[in-house]
Amino acid sequence: MDFEYVLIVIGIIVAAVLLYYGFIRFIKNKNLKTNIVSSIHVDELIDALGGKENIRDVRSTPSKLTVTVIQHDMIDIETIKALGASGIVEGKDTVSMIFGKQSPLIEEDLKNIL
Repeated sequence: MDFEYVLIVIGIIVAAVLLYYGFIRFIKNKNLKTNIVSSIHVDELIDALGGKENIRDVRSTPSKLTVTVIQHDMIDIETIKALGASGIVEGKDTVSMIFGKQSPLIEEDLKNIL
């Protein structure tokens, strides 16, 4: 009877070790970088901002995309709204667009194209 308890304890230890290493491997694989792209047409956004040559800098926060432009009069606000911006704030040489969680992805796509 004591031998059965020893086998049970050894089985529990083996199962715990396997679960531990399986869990560690699962967590490490979750951190792999994925190629997630934004859901808007970045080329259309670039055209609405006056083209590549009109864009000086692109920055984002978790919900807002801010683009520094050279000529403000070349921006097509209606097209930007149609692309999904829920709000637009125009500064002297910047345009801030609220795209929500897509903003960092859009920034990355814009920087890859520019």
